[in-house]
Amino acid sequence: MSQQRREIGYIGLNHHHAEPYLKSIEDLPVEITGACEPDESVALDSIDGLEAIPTYRSVTELLDREQPDLVWLTLSNEQTPEVIIEAVERGIDVFTEKPVARTAADLRPVIDSVEESEATVGVSYSWRGHPIAQELRDRVEEDFFGDVHAFETRFLTSKPAYRDTDHYLFDRSASRGGIVQWLGIHWIDLLPWILDDPIEQVNASLNSRSDAIDVEDGATIQFETESGALGTLQCGYYLREERYDTHVAIYGDEGRSRWDPIGRQFGFDGETELELESVTECWDGTAKRTINYDYEPQDGYGGEWGLEFLELFLEAMDEGNPVPVSLEDALTVLEVLDAVYESAETDQWVSVGTERSVPIEQD
Repeated sequence: MSQQRREIGYIGLNHHHAEPYLKSIEDLPVEITGACEPDESVALDSIDGLEAIPTYRSVTELLDREQPDLVWLTLSNEQTPEVIIEAVERGIDVFTEKPVARTAADLRPVIDSVEESEATVGVSYSWRGHPIAQELRDRVEEDFFGDVHAFETRFLTSKPAYRDTDHYLFDRSASRGGIVQWLGIHWIDLLPWILDDPIEQVNASLNSRSDAIDVEDGATIQFETESGALGTLQCGYYLREERYDTHVAIYGDEGRSRWDPIGRQFGFDGETELELESVTECWDGTAKRTINYDYEPQDGYGGEWGLEFLELFLEAMDEGNPVPVSLEDALTVLEVLDAVYESAETDQWVSVGTERSVPIEQD
């Protein structure tokens, strides 16, 4: 763990992940010395643990007065790029919530600004830090699966009726999309990373059946990767309150895997398991096996493995190591999202990575 104590300016208190991040920060060698929430409808004294520190409505005022070593951002996709640029131009490091921007075009100027600075910027695609995700990536590298032919993923959760639909998360101008850019995006980032196989084209269908939000509440997406593997993602706000249905599976010509990352209710305590099956001779005696992982109790975003992910980012700041997830990684995901929303609009397969000066918006 990094031993250098850093001063943090926390920006964006009106966010679903602000409270769990603040709990994680309590266990890191950092100190929050100022906080900011630009939305005046949010009470600055409503966040537990921040009562004794200065709070601001202006990002610029926080940066100038507090001069933090690190800015921790949980803002809307629309607001985040400008704040990152403002921070790195002052030489301030940044840790930011995903997906960082509404579109790939919005993120590219941010990357240019970071390259011209000496600041370190990391992105919170922390599922890469989960021990099962790392186990699967290791097995891909060891050729456990052989040639990967397919993968399937699912991220279903509770209906909009159980959510604060007035939040900017469900506003198109602030967020650009709905369930895909908020939750489905986790698997859009994770599976290509596990497989070391970028997504090359997509075919997407989106549903917008809820009158309470103006972004999609469901999606079915097909992927084709660089190697020719075919994948699917089903995601939606479909379930009863506080319920989840998640699934990650990989199918190769020599092995397969199955994993439920979250379980019926969100949390990182108890245990989770990875199911593996192989057709190779060395597995003949027990072709199908299950590995159980016990979680160590830990408050905060992602529990113990989420904390370890954050520690790696702090080490990158102190020692000049690569960050666990970079802005370039975030750009790759946004290029996939651009293709997803264009595919849904045009009802065609769309290639990933084409620069779109005027991104197509869904109706």
